[in-house]
Amino acid sequence: MTRQQPRRQPLTLWAILAAAAMSGSTTTTANAFVLSNHGGHKRRIMPKTLGQVSGSSSIRSKDHRLYASPSDDDDDSASSRKRSKQVIGWSSRRSCSSSTLGCHSASKRARIARLLKFSSRKGTALQSKTNDDDNESNKNKKSSMDSIVVQKWKAAVEAWDQAWDNLFAMLPEPVRALWKSLCEFALGFRLVLMSFAAGCVFATAGILVPIYNQVDTLSQPVTLFETILSDLESGYVDPVDTNKLFETGVAAMLRSLDPYTEYEGPQEAVELNESIDGKYGGVGLVISGSTKPLPDASSGTTTNAKEEQDMTATPNDKAAEEGVDIPNIDGKPVASTSSFQPGMQSSTKGKMIVALDDEDGMDDDSEDADDALVRQQEQRLTARMQQKGIRVVNAFENYAFDYGMRVGDKLVAIDDEPLSPGTTVEGVRNKLRGEPGTLVSISFERDGVQGVQTITMPRSVVRVRDVKLATFLGSPKDGIGYIQLSGFASETGREMRNAIHFLQRVSEDASGGDQSLQGLVLDLRGNPGGLLTSAVDVASLLVPKGSDIVSAKGRGFPGVLYRSRVDPILDSNTKLVVLVNRNTASAAEIVSGAIQDLDVGVVVGTDRTFGKGLVQNVEELPFKSALKFTVAKYYTPSGRCIQGIQYKEGGGLKVEDGKYQEQRIAKKDRSVFYTKNGRVVRDGGGVEADVKVEAPKASALEVTLLRSGVLADFAAEWSKKHELTNNFNVDEDTYRNFQNYVMERQKNGEIELEAIYSNSLAELKKMLKQSGYKGSEREVESLQASIIRDVQRDFEKYRKDIKEDISQSILARYLPESMLIERGIKSDAQVAAAVKLMTAPNRFDKVLAREPASTESNTGMASAGDASLKVASTSTDEDTTVRGKVDF
Repeated sequence: MTRQQPRRQPLTLWAILAAAAMSGSTTTTANAFVLSNHGGHKRRIMPKTLGQVSGSSSIRSKDHRLYASPSDDDDDSASSRKRSKQVIGWSSRRSCSSSTLGCHSASKRARIARLLKFSSRKGTALQSKTNDDDNESNKNKKSSMDSIVVQKWKAAVEAWDQAWDNLFAMLPEPVRALWKSLCEFALGFRLVLMSFAAGCVFATAGILVPIYNQVDTLSQPVTLFETILSDLESGYVDPVDTNKLFETGVAAMLRSLDPYTEYEGPQEAVELNESIDGKYGGVGLVISGSTKPLPDASSGTTTNAKEEQDMTATPNDKAAEEGVDIPNIDGKPVASTSSFQPGMQSSTKGKMIVALDDEDGMDDDSEDADDALVRQQEQRLTARMQQKGIRVVNAFENYAFDYGMRVGDKLVAIDDEPLSPGTTVEGVRNKLRGEPGTLVSISFERDGVQGVQTITMPRSVVRVRDVKLATFLGSPKDGIGYIQLSGFASETGREMRNAIHFLQRVSEDASGGDQSLQGLVLDLRGNPGGLLTSAVDVASLLVPKGSDIVSAKGRGFPGVLYRSRVDPILDSNTKLVVLVNRNTASAAEIVSGAIQDLDVGVVVGTDRTFGKGLVQNVEELPFKSALKFTVAKYYTPSGRCIQGIQYKEGGGLKVEDGKYQEQRIAKKDRSVFYTKNGRVVRDGGGVEADVKVEAPKASALEVTLLRSGVLADFAAEWSKKHELTNNFNVDEDTYRNFQNYVMERQKNGEIELEAIYSNSLAELKKMLKQSGYKGSEREVESLQASIIRDVQRDFEKYRKDIKEDISQSILARYLPESMLIERGIKSDAQVAAAVKLMTAPNRFDKVLAREPASTESNTGMASAGDASLKVASTSTDEDTTVRGKVDF
C-alpha cells in the first residue's frame, strides 16, 4: 500500500496576497496581471482594488484560464468573505504597525502558513464552483434553443389563427352566427362530453374484464380438448373420425346439464330451423321406411329406438318425413293421448342391468347366442321394412294431398329414378326436397289399384300449419267453436287470429247477426311447445289489454316481462275452455297458465300438464351448426314457475356420473300463489286442471296394435277388397277378420301381443339362465303364455276402442287429416265435458268465482312494476316479427 500524495493546488490570488504581506507592501490598490499555472495561459484582470477583488469577486477556472466574475452564494461564500476580511485586516495592520520585514518574523511565518493552508482550501472550492458554472452554461444554451422552437411554433399558430380569421371574415353573417352558437354549445356541454367519454371507458372495461376472465377460464379445457383430438387422430391404433369424436364429446358434455341442451349438427340445425319457422321447400309428404341398409349377420350393428320408430310408423305414430317433423322443440318424443311413449317396444330404457363375470356362472356361449338372436331379429325387421318400401304416412292438404297422394302409397321412383330396396328414408327425402318452383315427378303404387301411378307437382314452400282444425262443436247456431293447436311456430299467432275470426263470422251468419261466438274450446293436448313469442302472440288474442302474460329470468338472460298491448279479439262474454294433458308442455303451458292466472278461462284435463318451465335459446355456430341450450326460467302472471323437475349438473370421468341429476319437486314443496280472482294455484309440476276429466286409457292390446303397424297393414289389405262408402263403419265381420289377421301374424312371429312386456321378460329370462335357475326360467315362459291369453281377451273387453282405431286407419287412406280430427272429437270424452261446462247454467262462472285468500301464502300476482324485468309489450299485428330464436 502506498501513501497518496496530497494534490497540488494552483496558485491563487490568496497566495499573491500572502507574498505581498511578506514583502511588507502597503499598497491596497494596484493594477494586477495574474499568471495562471494552468498551461501558461494568461488572462488580464481588470484593475480593481485588492480589497474589491478579494471581497466581492471570485477567480474561477474555465478551460485552464483565470477570470473574474461576481461571487455566488454557495456553501463557502460566507466563510470566504470572512476569511478575506481577516486577511485584508491583517495586511492593513501589518502595513500600519511595522516598517521592516524582520520584525515579528516568527509570528509572520505562522500567519503565512495559515494563509497558505487557507489558500489551498479556497482553490479547491473555486474549482468546484467552476464545474457548476459549466453545467449552468450548458443549460442556458439548451434553454436558448428551446425558446427558439417555442417562438417558431407561436409564430406558426399566430399565422394559422390569422388565416382562419381571414377565412371566417369572408363567410356570410348567418354562417358565422351559427358557428359561434355551435362553439358556445360545445363549450357549454364540455362536462357532459367528458362524462360520456368516462362512462364509455368504464362500460368498455366492465365488458372486457369479464370476457378476459372467461377466456382465461376456458383456455385450459379448450387446449386440452384440442390436444386430445390431435393425439387420437395421429396416434390411435386404428383410423378415427375426429368429427364423430368431437360430436360424441360435445354430446356427452351437454348431456350432463339437462335433457334440452343439445348440439345440432348441420343437418339437425336445418331441421331445427324448419321446425321453428314452420316451413321448408318440398312437396308436403310424411314418409316412413328403413333408415339404414340391411345389417350383416356377423356384425354387431343394432338399431336404436328412433330408427325402429321410423321403421314401424303408422298414422298414429310419426316417422321420418320428407317434410318437417311436427315441431317438438324439446327434441323429446311426445306420446299420443294414450299412456305409452313412442319407442316403448324397442327401447332399452328401464331395463334391469346385472353385471356378472365368469366366476358368477356367466355363460359366454349363451350370451353370444342371445346376441346373435337379437341380431337376427333386427335383420328380419329391417328386411321386412325394406320389403314394404318407402310408404306415405301423411299427405298435407293444399300440397301433396291435393295432387292425389294418399296415406299408404308406396313410392317406387323419383324423377324416373327407381328406388331400390336399400334406399333409405333420408335418401328419398333429399330427392323430394328442393328449390321452390322446380318440378318433381313421383311414381307410386296404391293398394287396390293396378299398376304404377305418376304425378308431377311443383316444389313449394310448405308451411306446416299449427292450427290443425277450426270447427264447431254441434251446430254453428249454438256458437261453440273448437280449435286444435299442435305447436307454436313463427306463424301460429296469425293462424290463431284467422281461426277465431272465421268462427266468429260463421257464428254470426248462422244466427242472423243475433249472437257471436258463445264459447271456444282450445285444444292444447299433446302440444309440445315452440317459440316463446308465438305463445305470447296467442295469449294476447285471449287476455285483456295490459295484462302480464309471462316473464323470464336467467343468469345470463336479461329479465323480461311480456305484456299485452292490444285488445283481445275474443269477446269477454265468450266462454273459454282449454284442454290439456300430461303432454301439454312449454309454450302451451305459458298460454294455459296465463289464461288460468288471469281468470279468463277454465283449464280442463286429466290432472297436470308436463311441467317444463325452462327457456332454450338457439345459438348459431360456425360451419352451419347450432347450439340449443337452457338460458332462463319463465314465470306465469301470478309469479309461479311451473317447472316440475330440478336438474343438477352431472359429469366427470366416471361413466355413471355422465348424465345430469334430476329430482321431481315434491307436492309439499310447491308454493301457493293466487289468480286474479283469488283462486289458489301452485307452482312446480305444471299447470293443474281446474276441472278434472279422466281420459280413456289405452289397453295393452291397443298399444301393441298401434306400435306394431298391424292396423295400417290391415287397412291396406281391406282397401284391396273393398271400396269406401259414405256410411262406412267397422262391422262385426270386419272386426272378426281383423282378429284373425292379428292372430295369423302372431303365429308367424311377425308381431308379439305381449310386446309391451317382452323386453322385461327377455331380460329376466336371460338373467335366470345365466344364474342356472332353469325352473324359474320355465315359470317365466309360462307367465309369457298367460300374458298372451290375457291380451287376447282385450279384443272383447276393448272392442269399441279397437273398432275406432281400425276405422281411423282405413279412413286415413282416403280423407285429409283435418277430417280425421273432426271425426275423432265427436267421441272425445274431454271435449264433451268442456261443452257441458260451458252450456250448464252458472257452472262456468262458479269455477272462476273468487275464493277466500289464504293468509299462509307470501306471494301474489306478479307486480308489473318489477324493476328486475324489462317490459316487452307485445301484439299480434300483421307486421309482428319473431324476436329471436328463443323457444320452450
